[in-house]
Amino acid sequence: MKPPAVEKKLRTAEVARLALEARFLELAENTNDVYYSRDGATGALLYISPAYERLWGLSCESLYANPDSYLDSVHPEDRVAAVAAFEDNLGGLATEREYRLMLPSGEVFWVRDYAHPVVGEDGRVERVVGVAHDITFRKRADGALASTARALEMLSLSNRALTRIDNEKKLLAEVCRLAVEVGGYRMAWVGYARDDEDRSIEPMAHAGHEAGYLSSTWLSWSNEPVGTFGPVGDAIRRREVSEHYNLTSLPNHVQWAQEALLRGYRSVLTVPLAYADQTFGMLALYSSDELPARAEEVLLLQELANNLAFGIDSIRARHWRDQLEAAIFKVAAGVSVQGGSNFFEHLVRNMADALGAQAAFVTRVLPGEPLMARLVAGVVEGKLVDGFDFPVSLTPCQELIDEVSVTLSKNVHHLYPEVQTIFGVHAEAYVGHRLENSSGELAGMLFVMFHEPLKQTVLMVSTLQIFAARASAELKRLQADLEIRNLNTSLEERVQQRTAQLKSANEELESFCYSVSHDLRSPLSAVDGFASLLEQSVEALPEPMAKKGQHYLQRVRAGVVQMGELIDALLSLARLARAPLRHDSVDLSDLANQVLVFLRERDPARVLEAHVEPGLVATGDNRLLRQVLENLLGNAWKFSGGELVTRIEFGSETDASGGVVYFVRDNGAGFNMAYSQKLFGPFQRLHSPSEFEGTGIGLAFVQRIISRHGGRIWAESAPGQGATFRFTLGDLDPNGSGAETFTPERA
Repeated sequence: MKPPAVEKKLRTAEVARLALEARFLELAENTNDVYYSRDGATGALLYISPAYERLWGLSCESLYANPDSYLDSVHPEDRVAAVAAFEDNLGGLATEREYRLMLPSGEVFWVRDYAHPVVGEDGRVERVVGVAHDITFRKRADGALASTARALEMLSLSNRALTRIDNEKKLLAEVCRLAVEVGGYRMAWVGYARDDEDRSIEPMAHAGHEAGYLSSTWLSWSNEPVGTFGPVGDAIRRREVSEHYNLTSLPNHVQWAQEALLRGYRSVLTVPLAYADQTFGMLALYSSDELPARAEEVLLLQELANNLAFGIDSIRARHWRDQLEAAIFKVAAGVSVQGGSNFFEHLVRNMADALGAQAAFVTRVLPGEPLMARLVAGVVEGKLVDGFDFPVSLTPCQELIDEVSVTLSKNVHHLYPEVQTIFGVHAEAYVGHRLENSSGELAGMLFVMFHEPLKQTVLMVSTLQIFAARASAELKRLQADLEIRNLNTSLEERVQQRTAQLKSANEELESFCYSVSHDLRSPLSAVDGFASLLEQSVEALPEPMAKKGQHYLQRVRAGVVQMGELIDALLSLARLARAPLRHDSVDLSDLANQVLVFLRERDPARVLEAHVEPGLVATGDNRLLRQVLENLLGNAWKFSGGELVTRIEFGSETDASGGVVYFVRDNGAGFNMAYSQKLFGPFQRLHSPSEFEGTGIGLAFVQRIISRHGGRIWAESAPGQGATFRFTLGDLDPNGSGAETFTPERA
């Protein structure tokens, strides 16, 4: 029997222990954490708090009956670590472990299990006590934040890839690689939607643990019930993000989900690839976790997919441009000098290359009903085909009768089953363009065919327009050549007729010139002779009458002289048009100096300030160009006679096109520009004969000579301020034969 003091102390301790146990139970029974206690020797469960039933989804009684039954709910991948932790506890070590629980409902929870061994005085573990805390919310939050951070880094690195990769397949492979290595996904792949009968999805690139998954399941975006072909089909068809974050919850008959689970995929998120209102593919991301994606993560992945779609479209557009430039270069460099059928053979080859078509044709329509077309040139699978005729109504070309351009992006072989028989090609798609003649009527058709349906057609149609324009021009040229050949059959006879007519006209002109020279001069000579005799007779008359008579007769004889000069000028002007034109290298500066020396000698008393630009050399007829300068410089001398100092300048300028413009400038009487249109007409004068002598034929001479040299002449002036005459000379070959080439302006 223990002493009373000891008994009292023991009872006090027991009461305290019971009080502590009561408070512990009060806490354990009313908290969300799971408290437990196990015997250190037998492993029997000494206590489990009610929270076990909520967190594990199992009854406390089942755990009392089998203390290790809690392991049934632990994730298989975490079970070994949980068993090892309890063994460490029995060895006297405290442990802290995190593991996942898989509930019968399919939900997954995370717990943190802290266990501590209670060691007796003898050093043996009497029991193991611990608490399991639900950390699912924190784990999901951490995972979501990590996923968002990874998605953001994926977006950043993918955008960098878009700027440096210009190959579509390499870009897709790089994005998939980033999704696995940076995004942490188990597998990623990109597929393109095909517009075939099955509406299949063609895998274009993948990365990660694929393990034959893409070939083990049917990939389609057909209009079956939602989910039949998984989220990849739903994303394309509905054009929205599709997600399955718990594949284990799907029925066993869902084949694609079972194949995914076999490869360790627990969730999948699919983002559509769309650009310009067209969904053309998807990006699928498979994860080994069963956590749903956060809204922020989904938005980042949508942005990544949109950028990827834009990048794909840019690469394709750049590829199209490169193909188009290469094809146009081939057309410009290789077939621009070709003609006829050889031209069209090159054209159809380049069309097929540029557009990626399996067949390309150029045809022309034949007259009559029903409408038939004849193959001008065609290529199928890179081989030229022989020409043949075919009925237009059996082919898509019939739509070009009323339309400028026709595009059939699919089902051509269903709409026009005769196409394969006629053209020898299985056509799924067709793009054609109408060819017209100069009257805007249908002249032919230019078209290409494809084995596969077309996704993008805008650039293809615009490219085909370029080839169609060139083909139309060539057809028009061939038609013109045919008309020219028809005209040439009678050309020789017409040339002979025109030659005979020209010869006759020249003979008549020579006869006319002789008539003018002979028949007109004879009466003038008679008038001058009789006037001379009368002048002698008048001398015998009284003084007042004699002077008056002599004055009248002198005026008659002066008119005769002037009439003779006019006849000479008219004949010279006529001969100028028929005289052959020589092609000499002419020093215009030297000619101008010679003319000015002659003018000084005629009137040494005149004060002359003349400037001639040196080194002005042109190609032309030396004799005729001398006449030009004699007339222009002579006029400058004549019309400056009233000035105290005569100033004459001959030089050159450069016009806007870089050509040489020669000029003669004076400080003479000038003229009113309102009458400038009369300057170069024969016998046209802007000053009376009493002011300045002359026949009025000189500038007509000048204009005719300059015109024959391929140039033109014009003037600027004002009354009392002098005049400036400018002229140009055409490009004549100094080594030429003397044949004259007339420009439209000269004609």
